[in-house]
Amino acid sequence: MKQTEKQPEKGKLQCAICGKGVQHINLVSFSKRRIKKIRKPNLHVHHLVIEGTKVKIKVCTTCKRSLRETQRSEQIAAAKKGV
Repeated sequence: MKQTEKQPEKGKLQCAICGKGVQHINLVSFSKRRIKKIRKPNLHVHHLVIEGTKVKIKVCTTCKRSLRETQRSEQIAAAKKGV
């Protein structure tokens, strides 16, 4: 591999919760030729409030969905508690 080619940094493209990161795969054609490919995770920036401070972290879509579900359930519990 040439030194001029860019390689993604693992820490930069990694989920802060589950650690899902870059995968190196081979695309195999019918004639068994292999093409190297890099598969990147679908990362989003998510804002969390930790001990009163707002923090931005990069999380994958599955972790973001689970975070949103827990936040919604906390809000519903707080609303029921206030009633």
